[in-house]
Amino acid sequence: MKIKYLPVILVTFLLLTACSSTKINYDKSVDFNSYRTFAFYKKGLDHLKIPLKKKRFIIRTISEALLQKGFTKSSHPDFIVNIFTELHDRIDVYPYFPYHRYARVKKTKEGTFYIDIVDLKKKKVVWSGSRYINLEGNDYKKFKTAIYKLLENFPPKK
Repeated sequence: MKIKYLPVILVTFLLLTACSSTKINYDKSVDFNSYRTFAFYKKGLDHLKIPLKKKRFIIRTISEALLQKGFTKSSHPDFIVNIFTELHDRIDVYPYFPYHRYARVKKTKEGTFYIDIVDLKKKKVVWSGSRYINLEGNDYKKFKTAIYKLLENFPPKK
């Protein structure tokens, strides 16, 4: 009788973990305690396809999160932070009632926001995190929460 529910429990668990909006990967052989300073990858920032005001806010928020963790911004950093996105248009159609011949169309940008931590000496990505974002409106609190959630386990503890 108990075994009968096991597949349902496993499928539910897999669906819940697969739908998680935050994903983290890192190199377990790296000593993250050796990192003290950071900078942003300028070319990555230049190619970031989001409005300038939001881009500046994201950079400020990531800097703030890293400074709170004890890192220092530097022109000769131990690691660089690369940011990029994979965005697409989301189109929602809302019919007007009671007349179904007309509809309101709402278009927003959504997708995945990535933060890579690149070790400059090794010249490789040592930590990578991604999170789903929706760029609708000017809800900067939502962006800040997403960035802090993404960086909450950086640097990873061994």
